Formats: sequence, C-alpha cells, structure tokens
Amino acid sequence: MKTYTLIGADGVPRASQTPGTLGGHRPGRIYGRLDCPGAAQAIARGGYVTHRVFFADEPTAVAAGYRPCARCLPTEYRRWKERRDMPSTHTTVEIPIGAVLLVADPEGEALQEIRFDATDVPPGSRRVDSGVLGEAARQLRDYASGDRTAFSLPLRPAFGGPFERRVWALVAEIPYGATTSYGALAARLDAPGAARAVGAANGRNPLPIVVPCHRVIGARGALTGYAGGLDHKRTLLAHEGALLPA
Repeated sequence: MKTYTLIGADGVPRASQTPGTLGGHRPGRIYGRLDCPGAAQAIARGGYVTHRVFFADEPTAVAAGYRPCARCLPTEYRRWKERRDMPSTHTTVEIPIGAVLLVADPEGEALQEIRFDATDVPPGSRRVDSGVLGEAARQLRDYASGDRTAFSLPLRPAFGGPFERRVWALVAEIPYGATTSYGALAARLDAPGAARAVGAANGRNPLPIVVPCHRVIGARGALTGYAGGLDHKRTLLAHEGALLPA
C-alpha cells in the first residue's frame, strides 16, 4: 500500500496511508491548495519542491504554525489577517516570583503568553479577569499556594516553529518536582547533538511555568540560563522541592 509523508500539528513528518489535502512551503510558513497557481509557478522556477510539505487538513497546518495563502485561499487569509490584527486580552497574577502578565488570544479561548514583566502589556490589549484568563490566574494562584502541581489550560503559543514546539511538548511532560537536562531532551528528539538548539528553544518558550522550562537544567546540575533570570528559576525549583533554597 502506498504511503505519504504528512506534517503533523507538532511539525513532525509522519507516514500516512492517505494523501494530504493541502500543501505548504516550509521557509515561508504558508499553506494552500494542492493546485495553487502560485505554488505551480514556484515549482516551475525550480527549488520549491525541496521545501514543500503536505498536511492532512487546515487545522493541522494552522497548529503547525503555517498561515493560509492569500492567492488560493483568499477567504481563509482574510480571516487569518483579521484575527491577527485583533487586540489580545490580558490579566496579571502573583506567583512565587512576583507578578506576571497572562496574555490570551483575541477570542479569549486560549492562553498565548506568560510574561515575566507584568507591565509589558501588548499594545491595544484589554484587561479581562474572566474566562480562560481567570482560570489561568486561578490555577497559578493554586500553584503558588502549593495546592496544584499540574495545569489544565487551553494553550495556543503566540509563536514558535516546528522544532521549538516539539521541544515545548516534551518540556510540558516534565513532572512537578523533577528536572531534566537539555541533552536528555535532545536524545528524546532523536537529535543527541542538538542540546544547544534545545536550550535555545527552551529559552523562547512563550508559556513559562505552565510549560515548565525552569525544570530543564545543565547536564551536571547547573541551573544555566532562564528567560526570567536565574533567581526566578532557582525560586521556582525551590518552590517545587526540586532544589534546596539558597
């Protein structure tokens, strides 16, 4: 039986017994119909095919971080652009490292970012203390009080390429009170030489604490870098009992 290689929501190629319904251009992060005239012209010019990927459906392409083609999917592109241009929503919450900013998508359906600077509000964003933001704040307060060790929230990272999202998916599995190393994560990705790339992806995590990038440390136990600063990383690990307080 013939098999096809499709890109999953995590950006990872997988074998499928059914062909993809949409094509995509990896460097441009654009998806479109298989008969897209723009793609056909690019293929004729040469070099496009090596960067072409395929998706089972539109939700998978969007989840993998691709946007619709303005030429062959004009309606989907207009919706994407309108949604991108809508202002986000936000709230703040106090946790063991101080106040942090929570940012949700414009519809208030999913958490997009957690910013260490609670004053770093996106332009045009409006404060909302209910819905997904209210629930996220409640769960983080429970975490701060020691009553919660795992989060259950709809997440839609504000950014991130396929490799980064694969790293974040593994980071999200690290349990409360435990740590792992960059090298161990690289090995799980079948890329044992990519510890540095894993570290870079970990540092770009837009949803710290909920996706616990503070639980990733150096191979010899060194705390190494953290977007929020090593003091915050040390505080969070100590709060979870994974590190003795300094």
